[in-house]
Amino acid sequence: MRLVIIGYGNVGRELGALLAEKTAVLRAQYHLTPRIVGVMTGRHGGWIAETPEGIAAQVVAAAGWPATDAVPVGALPFPGSALDLINAVDADVLIELTTTNPATGEPALSHVRAAFARGMHVVTANKGPIAVAYRALREEAAQRGVQLRFESTVMDGTPVINLSEFTLPATEILAVRAIINATSNFILSGLMLGQSFDETLARAQQIGIAEADPSLDLDGWDAAVKLTIVANVLLGADIRPSDVIRESSADRMRDLAANAPPGSVAKQVATLTRTPDGIQARVALELLAADDSLAGIGQGKAAIQLLTDTMGDLTVIEGPGTPRQTAFGVLADLITINKHA
Repeated sequence: MRLVIIGYGNVGRELGALLAEKTAVLRAQYHLTPRIVGVMTGRHGGWIAETPEGIAAQVVAAAGWPATDAVPVGALPFPGSALDLINAVDADVLIELTTTNPATGEPALSHVRAAFARGMHVVTANKGPIAVAYRALREEAAQRGVQLRFESTVMDGTPVINLSEFTLPATEILAVRAIINATSNFILSGLMLGQSFDETLARAQQIGIAEADPSLDLDGWDAAVKLTIVANVLLGADIRPSDVIRESSADRMRDLAANAPPGSVAKQVATLTRTPDGIQARVALELLAADDSLAGIGQGKAAIQLLTDTMGDLTVIEGPGTPRQTAFGVLADLITINKHA
């Protein structure tokens, strides 16, 4: 399986390391031997393999690129853009790991469509394309006879999309409640413990949970994008992130935590509800009772609760998210593509 990777930050490097670590398992259990034919980053340029069969993941991981200037052995610097690289290589799968644009999905959306045009399957951890154009992309993939997979877009590599697709046959998901933004949950958990907002945010930034500008998390945009994906993929809706009602902000977090009555817990909760007018999507700050199943989701954790017509409530809880977990979701999608190609 020849891979071209667009975006090679923390997740990309963890994916390279994971592919190298799991080489023997992939070959023995799944008859899968990934080879990397090209990589593009946003700041360090890219490279293309010297030969069409590509480079082993072990070689790429050992090179330490782009932390070092030298491209991996068997590769040449590539001077063009990400789209140029997609059009230049003979790859079986595009792995799209660039930064999310919640409004337009670009440039990842164009990367995905360019890959489809070349007959490539696509695995993406980028939420943008799936949030803004899932139905269209699903149809385009079907027309091209390729697969589009995106497990890592909602809860890192924790199985949510695949859980529904492969283990809940003939099941209708009636409603969803979730804590799916790690930054807001980390800060609210800290505030409930008596820590200051600035102190908690600084700690979240220090350990890599929060961005330098955390506004998209605190204002509910990140959760809205993820909720849109869940709504459209699992509940059959056709909404956009801008359709999600957002009632969250840094100031509201401070006020809610400061005035929470004893026995309650402040959380940013994402919900999907079926109404006569369609799916209502909402991200809001709520006070939960201590015995609520989402109240105990502590700092750095996430959870999604599915109300189904066959199994009742199903709750999936993720520990502190890491780039390796996101990379695992990508790896799981590659294995799925290999099984069904």
